[in-house]
Amino acid sequence: MPGSQFGRLSLRADAVYCLVVGLIVAATAPLTTTTVQLPALVIAAVGSGVVLWAGVVWWLSFRPLRDGLRLVLAANVLAASVLAAVSFAAASIVVLMTFLAIAIDVGGFAASQIVALKRMSREAF
Repeated sequence: MPGSQFGRLSLRADAVYCLVVGLIVAATAPLTTTTVQLPALVIAAVGSGVVLWAGVVWWLSFRPLRDGLRLVLAANVLAASVLAAVSFAAASIVVLMTFLAIAIDVGGFAASQIVALKRMSREAF
């Protein structure tokens, strides 16, 4: 698959993933407040922010690709790092495993964006 096509697919899959995770986090905020030891409003705001980010990532998939891939790649590396770090301070094993799983997923999207950028740079020659 050509790098540009792979890059657009990576961004769109990332956007759908962010949308689903953000909606789940926002919708379950009242149920998870005691488990993650944060106010429901904070959890809902984080979920809503992820939903908004999903819209940005989707929009970037229709824009010039290199800069969009780089931006989302940087955000994914940062998010995966924060999630992995936060997971070790988690109050329970369930929260720890959830944060680690999401960190691994986000890291996978970052890896796919690296692959797309490398393919695109090879195609430029």
